[in-house]
Amino acid sequence: MKTLKGIVKINLKQSKPAYLIVGILFSTTFASEIITRVILRLGGGGVALGNYLLILPLLMGIFIPAKNFSKLLNLGCKRLDFFKACLTTYVTAAFFTTLVCLVLWFVVDPIILTHMSEPSLYNLFDVFGFAKNGLAAAFFQMFAFLLLTSCAAHTLTLAQGRWYGWLADALIIAVISVFTPIAPLRATLVWFFNMIIFHDLAAVQILSCLILGVAVYCAGLVPIRMRKI
Repeated sequence: MKTLKGIVKINLKQSKPAYLIVGILFSTTFASEIITRVILRLGGGGVALGNYLLILPLLMGIFIPAKNFSKLLNLGCKRLDFFKACLTTYVTAAFFTTLVCLVLWFVVDPIILTHMSEPSLYNLFDVFGFAKNGLAAAFFQMFAFLLLTSCAAHTLTLAQGRWYGWLADALIIAVISVFTPIAPLRATLVWFFNMIIFHDLAAVQILSCLILGVAVYCAGLVPIRMRKI
């Protein structure tokens, strides 16, 4: 447990590039929103600030395997421990990111709305349809979705530079480019996104994200075992 906790702490501390990108995006957007919509009262509805924090788990899923894998293994970290600790890191990141976004949604957004000439903020909790299922369900729906994105980014990042990584990239591009223009295939793509984002039943959406996230993350064992330090 001490080893796993140590790796998680290193992963969280060494995610500074992700924190920096999100921090710059959040702060510049916050300043822009305050100046244009609150002080100058220009324009209509805006984008809720919490939305910009939601990319953090995704960025961590990219930077952690790219920056920390070789470093940790050179420090004596076992590959299986890296696998376990990274999942714990992503669960932690998805949990606290969702929590902060909810706090902003209920505390900060209402204050901004009262000072806007046209009170309207687009929040992904509403756009994805999570809000209609209640606070608790919305929390777990966003948490599950963020965990899925970080797990997918983690596995794809580890696979880069190997033949199966290039194959995965090609398949993703092929699915997007081929499935989109063909109606029956596009329906399959729509069904997939409905399952992981827009499904009317919160339990189905949560389970879909968790099951797919675990499956994709477990696939990352292949590049973890085969990748050279």
